[in-house]
Amino acid sequence: MTLKIYVIAGEASGDFLGSSLCEALLIKEPNLLMRGIGGDLMRQIGVDLFFHCDEIAVMGLIELIPHIRRIKRLIKTTIDDICAFQPDVLVTIDSSGFCNRVIAGVRARTTIPCVHYVAPPVWAWRPWRAAKLAKRIDHLMCLFPFEPPYFEVHGLKTTCVGHPLVEMDWTLDNQVLDVRKGGKQKTICLLPGSRLGEIKRHLSIFAQTARSLSDMNIVVPTFSKFASVIKVAIPEATIVIDPVLKRQAFIQSDVALAASGTVSLELAMAKTPMIIAYRVSWLTAKILKRLVNVSSICLVNILLKKKVVPEYLQKACNPEDLIKGIQFLLDQMDDRARVSGAQSNESFDDVRLLLTPSGGQKPSERAAEVVLSYVSNVL
Repeated sequence: MTLKIYVIAGEASGDFLGSSLCEALLIKEPNLLMRGIGGDLMRQIGVDLFFHCDEIAVMGLIELIPHIRRIKRLIKTTIDDICAFQPDVLVTIDSSGFCNRVIAGVRARTTIPCVHYVAPPVWAWRPWRAAKLAKRIDHLMCLFPFEPPYFEVHGLKTTCVGHPLVEMDWTLDNQVLDVRKGGKQKTICLLPGSRLGEIKRHLSIFAQTARSLSDMNIVVPTFSKFASVIKVAIPEATIVIDPVLKRQAFIQSDVALAASGTVSLELAMAKTPMIIAYRVSWLTAKILKRLVNVSSICLVNILLKKKVVPEYLQKACNPEDLIKGIQFLLDQMDDRARVSGAQSNESFDDVRLLLTPSGGQKPSERAAEVVLSYVSNVL
């Protein structure tokens, strides 16, 4: 019997998780038919994309408003496509605003089991979502070890599968890429975001910051769709598109300035000291301030339960403050006694450990087993 899986990933980080999952599924079920919504990585693995995830990758409460009508249409057509495809399992990844509505529509018309990948951060805001999710899906796969209890209390089957980032090769290879050039001593890695809105808000600020730091190479790992915009803004930068070369850019950089997101975990895997900066509209920020109950937005800080990575948010996300923050971090790196206990190799090793599932399995393998348990006796 040929198995069919429908996978929905609404943004770049979900595309990475989806591609790792689908690759692991194909190893176990080589004849698997895969359809869904995702990005270039999922397409390369062999997923037949209904549409590209760029269509729904919108960040921010107020920023979403102009796109609501279009996204509603996409939700309806996605539900129709899933029902026509009749998969054995529906896998939704993050992007809860879009995915929850699709799941509800599919559940109203079919009995297709649903596995959701990446827990909504109920520990940060809107805790009531845990109970609602428990009624909506069959199984939740978490990335972080502290998350399952928030959902298990509501009777939802929950498995911490870890993060596929720990499966990747994070060793230095100067033969593949060498970001140092022109005799400059150090390299800064700029990561203004994975969505167009983030790029627009951060690129100019990040560019001004990097140019004000003396004797620094600038490298920008990004997606091909943003390369031309970044090249115009920072013509002197080395722009890196290939995923393997991106990891080398992380590893070879002395310091990174990054928008908040999964990239902070990638930098931790590369053991690259970082500063996190982020801006949203003033109204979105005002609303979130009333709703969110966390002292940090950086995933590294949340995992370690301490603020080792500096965060520059909203008004603090400006060239003057960022320059001071990066210079302080570079000074710390030059003084080994001071860097110990902050963004040290030991801290980053702790992050890797927290992202690794128990039992010695790879995260993608564990996730594949959970998905296949709904169509076979894998577990």
